[in-house]
Amino acid sequence: MTEFENIENFEAVELSIEEMNEIAGGYKPMAAKRGFTQIQIKKGDTLTRIARAYKCTVTDLMKWNPQIKNKNLIYAGAYLYIKL
Repeated sequence: MTEFENIENFEAVELSIEEMNEIAGGYKPMAAKRGFTQIQIKKGDTLTRIARAYKCTVTDLMKWNPQIKNKNLIYAGAYLYIKL
């Protein structure tokens, strides 16, 4: 039995990205890094799309942003470093 099976009126709630960020305290820009600029990931962005826009590769983005562990999983609102 799970902890939710005892709740009679359990109701799922769907939140927008903005609402989730507000609850979680939001994403904050990272510390400045010499030779880099920061961009904020927008809803619908992929690393491939970002790499094309900034004329770099997904491998470059992964190298510059070690916080990204899975190239197929990025979050709207998070920040990325882009080498100038």
